Amino acid sequence: MNIETQKYDKIIIGAGIYGMYAARRILQENLNTKVLIIETEKTYFNRGSYVNQARLHNGYHYPRSYSTASKSVKYFDRFYNDFKEGINDSFEKIYAIASDYSWANGEQFQKFCDNLNVLCEEIPKKKYFNEYTIDKAFLTKEFSFDAKIIGDKLYNDLISLNCEIHFNTKIISIEKKENKYIIKTKEGKIYETPFILNATYAGINKIHDLLGFEYLPIKYEFCEVILCEVSENIKNVGLTVMDGPFFSLMPFGLTGYHSITTVSRTPHFTSYEDISPYDCGGNGKLQQSEEHKKGCIHCGIYPETAFLEMVQTAKKYLNEDISIKYVKSLFTIKPIMVASEIDDSRPTIIKQYSENPDFYTVFSGKINTMYDLDEIL
Repeated sequence: MNIETQKYDKIIIGAGIYGMYAARRILQENLNTKVLIIETEKTYFNRGSYVNQARLHNGYHYPRSYSTASKSVKYFDRFYNDFKEGINDSFEKIYAIASDYSWANGEQFQKFCDNLNVLCEEIPKKKYFNEYTIDKAFLTKEFSFDAKIIGDKLYNDLISLNCEIHFNTKIISIEKKENKYIIKTKEGKIYETPFILNATYAGINKIHDLLGFEYLPIKYEFCEVILCEVSENIKNVGLTVMDGPFFSLMPFGLTGYHSITTVSRTPHFTSYEDISPYDCGGNGKLQQSEEHKKGCIHCGIYPETAFLEMVQTAKKYLNEDISIKYVKSLFTIKPIMVASEIDDSRPTIIKQYSENPDFYTVFSGKINTMYDLDEIL
């Protein structure tokens, strides 16, 4: 039986924020473009776009990487204006610098913010923090985004623009045939296109493997983001302690919960393998890996929560009248460029691997730097 080949002008792999933004941008530029998004999950925004700190970055988080910080500042207002209905901007965001074990002190952080030209007003540290473990505290301008609301908006926009999205679709092969790519799926579908954008985040090297393209030098962290309820005194406050092995406790979008993360305990495991063993996709070879046995999103293998350890870290720096109550754990895989271990940078990489047919990969750990894609779309 011959399976009909479905032809598209552009195919995007991955229905996270980068893939969906790219599809919308293409169709807004030319409504007659036939665009398909292929997603292995059952819905959009099911992984990294949802499971993260939900921080709309404005540069503060990267005092050791001015390039990452300035890029976040550049796109902050644009993202806010594009997705205002999904942004929590009604809380007070405080950054504090720890007295010990921090890469930067309070004075250096203030200077860094001044250079970025972002709000950074010193406040009495005793308002929220232990005065002995915190050097300085600052009022800043940083928001939280609600991934579900933003995902719904992008999805509705795409449907109105006649974009096709195929969920629960696993790609098993991609072959180059003259000036086209032929994509075959486990579900028996065949697609043809002259343009592919790989926006699969933690799955980037999995797609590269199908084509024999060079792997990105990535390490994979199996991460836990914990949703919690906090005491009334910080209900409308976000607190982040910098710049080292510390923590963040901030509103999780518009859900009413806070998320707690710590530098040392949010990542449970780390793998330096080319392809993540923490999302085997049913691959028998990956399932034999020792790392896979520790945790796998596909197989539903999760470690015990690190909530108590995270709270213990936070309590060293917070006032005693602040309480944090566990609600639930969210797990995901966070890929990080190995080079980022040096300066904590989070570069946005957009790389072309072939021309006519075109194949691009986009990799970034920051939501609002998705606008860099405008260069190639």
